[in-house]
Amino acid sequence: MGAAPQSSRSSSGASQRSPAETSYVPQVPEGPRVQRTARVTLDVGSGHFDSALNDVIAVVDEAGGYISGCQAQADEGQPLRSGQVTFQVPSARFDDVLTQIRKRGTPRAISISGNDVSLQYVDLQARLTNAEAQRDAMLALLQQARSVNDTIQIQNQLDQVTGQIEELKGQISFLDHSTTYATVSVTIREITGGPKDEWGLQSAVNQAAHNFVNIIDFLVLALGALAPVLIGGLVLGWATWRGLMRYRRQQSTPATPSRAMPAE
Repeated sequence: MGAAPQSSRSSSGASQRSPAETSYVPQVPEGPRVQRTARVTLDVGSGHFDSALNDVIAVVDEAGGYISGCQAQADEGQPLRSGQVTFQVPSARFDDVLTQIRKRGTPRAISISGNDVSLQYVDLQARLTNAEAQRDAMLALLQQARSVNDTIQIQNQLDQVTGQIEELKGQISFLDHSTTYATVSVTIREITGGPKDEWGLQSAVNQAAHNFVNIIDFLVLALGALAPVLIGGLVLGWATWRGLMRYRRQQSTPATPSRAMPAE
């Protein structure tokens, strides 16, 4: 009789627990794992390559990134320079870094890509868990081996599983890094020329000057081809004019009368 009330109290206490105390709280799953890559081409004025490069590096440093590759070059005999720098930046700052980099020059080309490796990452984690379980089982069997032959066989299998574990850890580590950090490649090119001719005035002036030069070239070629004919015509015309003038002078001069001889 005394035990019944205690059992009743226990049953009553269990029925008074809140759903939060009795229900299973699931773990919050990780977000998607995406490998993000961007390529940016910036044009800067002649002589501004170094300053633009330093500005881009400062943006990446401020975001917590680092340089993973750099290449600069200059054409032989030309002062203009160009170069490409590859950065690793935290994925959380990816968009902000791109926005800041675009302000360091005139963006000419921008490409952004992403590769979702979430399923691959989950598969590698599952394979790693399975391989580690196999390793632990083989270690237990190794302790129970009764003969040298059994020990050798178990040890060979253990070595294979250990190699698989290291390979899986390497792949997981690579995905961890490539999804935690995004790759940003920036190409900086020095260019010449003034501001962009939005109204087309400069183009019209250049075209007019080009047409004028073409006309001068045509006249020079035409004069060169006609020079012998013109010179011959001038010489012939001058000779004709001289002959005509001489003939006119002769016609305009009165004839002198001859004197009569006296008669003897």
